[in-house]
Amino acid sequence: MKHVAQAAGVSVMTVSLSLRHDPSIPATTRERVCAVAAKIGYQRNPLVSVLMAGLRGRHPRGRDAHVIAYVESYAANATRQQQGTLLRFRDGATACAARQGYKLQIFQLGDNGLTEARLEQVLTARGIRGVVFAPFPQTGSTLTQRWENHALAALGFSLAQPPLHRAVNHQVHSIRLALTELSKVGYRRIGLVMTRHENARVERNWLSSILLAQHEHAETGYTFPLFFEEKIDRRRLIAWLRRDRPEIVVSTEQGVPAVLRRTVALGLGRIGFAHMHLTPDLEGCSGVDQNNERVGAAAVDLVVEQLHGNSYGIPENPKTVLIEGRWIVGCTAPGPVSAAAKGRRLQKTPAAARAAAH
Repeated sequence: MKHVAQAAGVSVMTVSLSLRHDPSIPATTRERVCAVAAKIGYQRNPLVSVLMAGLRGRHPRGRDAHVIAYVESYAANATRQQQGTLLRFRDGATACAARQGYKLQIFQLGDNGLTEARLEQVLTARGIRGVVFAPFPQTGSTLTQRWENHALAALGFSLAQPPLHRAVNHQVHSIRLALTELSKVGYRRIGLVMTRHENARVERNWLSSILLAQHEHAETGYTFPLFFEEKIDRRRLIAWLRRDRPEIVVSTEQGVPAVLRRTVALGLGRIGFAHMHLTPDLEGCSGVDQNNERVGAAAVDLVVEQLHGNSYGIPENPKTVLIEGRWIVGCTAPGPVSAAAKGRRLQKTPAAARAAAH
């Protein structure tokens, strides 16, 4: 570092701060120092970098340098499922930050919080350089600030621009896991119910996986009926159930379970159900636990990695960390034989059929 300082005509401290892209050093000076360091082949010792990052965390130059900002933008009236998902992300991120010597602090972005420009100003003023963006309510959301002095990561696919490092559930693995586990208990007609909005939020991974499954099983006797609409309309959904006769439905859409609870009364028999994104309020339901806590932790890992490597701003080559989910056995997908038997028992009892309809 002394050689870099001599070649650039600055102090060793200026070199150190410049290589960490510290905003206290003018941009022109930082660029000149980095260019000199690259020219003479300076390389950081990664072990020393991690050690110094820890020391700076305990003795921060900014009063909150040991804080990682966790930015949420959902309104307070989010659905119970959305709230449950967001809480799991946050809990995982909080625990991971604590393990690495950081404190996670929540900031609200949007109508009920700060503007993006104000948020960046506040974080810069407080010396908070690590930022995790929780999922946005709207798919295709964008950031407009440069964020050149911050280490950034996003959760999920809802943030479209700029392209950041991100941590997400491995959605291809999740849908294929569901199909595999349901086929194990005997289901051969496995339907997927999904809106275009939900498909966009998982980067079209569910739809592409179902289409691939249809192709792979064209001659095996397995079928994968698809209900893919702008929104879930009860009448259209029932018409689809009558036409394609799925033995079980896989979905995350809120209106689907209520319709499936009425299928016996509608003369369609008992149809199973599996949820692709289980939350605590879905206790007893079969489906995929997307390991949201681990996804939240992975986003913090991405930020800490950048902090230790003095890497700030929009990444030139963003990477995506995929976290696999796990299958949860519940009572809503017992297999077609068990479901048919239950359906026959209910149909023999008019009172029970009326109760099922409600």
